[in-house]
Amino acid sequence: MPEHKYSVNDKIWFLHSPSLKKAETLLNNALLQKRLIQIIGTCFVEYQGRARSVLTEGERLIILKRDGSILVHKESGVEPVNWQPPGATIKVTFENDTLFLFANRAKPREMVRIEFYSLTMLSAVLIEDPGEFNMYLTEAEMQQILSAHPELIEPGLRTIQRERQVAPGFIDIFARDNEGRLVVVEIKRRRADSEAVHQLHSYMKSFQSHESTQLRGILVAPSLTKGTYALLEKLGLEYKKIEPQQCATYLHQTGSHKITDFLSDSEQPQD
Repeated sequence: MPEHKYSVNDKIWFLHSPSLKKAETLLNNALLQKRLIQIIGTCFVEYQGRARSVLTEGERLIILKRDGSILVHKESGVEPVNWQPPGATIKVTFENDTLFLFANRAKPREMVRIEFYSLTMLSAVLIEDPGEFNMYLTEAEMQQILSAHPELIEPGLRTIQRERQVAPGFIDIFARDNEGRLVVVEIKRRRADSEAVHQLHSYMKSFQSHESTQLRGILVAPSLTKGTYALLEKLGLEYKKIEPQQCATYLHQTGSHKITDFLSDSEQPQD
């Protein structure tokens, strides 16, 4: 199929069925200009980091954003099958008739490698978006949703209790992971700071005196202030990035859950 393109002198760059060598040139120029990039092509994807995964050869949509985030989508489904959050360093090379795309992160050390064997479409667009996204989901609603859907925090996580009382206050979600370890979850709707870390740590210290089982602490928030991640690591705590909009889609989806599943102990009806 012949290659078609629009002008590369304006806001939109577009290539239809480009050669992999030409795609390398356009992609590197687009990355320098921090364009929004969309690629549809046949590829193989490998992830190495906290675990390892392989996505065998198939035709997929890959999206690269100006903040260094990358999303790999199959032909159906809302969630990407692989991704890297903002801050990844992206490198594109062409070798041995294959186009390679690497997305690397230093903390934690992670790498996504994509091998493209052919491309159907490649676009790179300059986007200006001064608008602000306003999500009116409350922290209590996030807590309710994550309590009913703890798999959003971590696959295999099971909620034991919501708003469990301990000496310093109330644990948002008390859970157990797929290895049988108890998990204390603190949820913040906005960017979390060192105060949230110390709050979680105080819950952990209070609870550890009553339990011999291994205990984990997870801070859930859309982002962290500077230095907060280092403090989490120092105290042996974990971080899970969850945006309010990720929870919003579950707001009216209780599924097979009873309405009382969303209530704290103090709100449960009494016999």
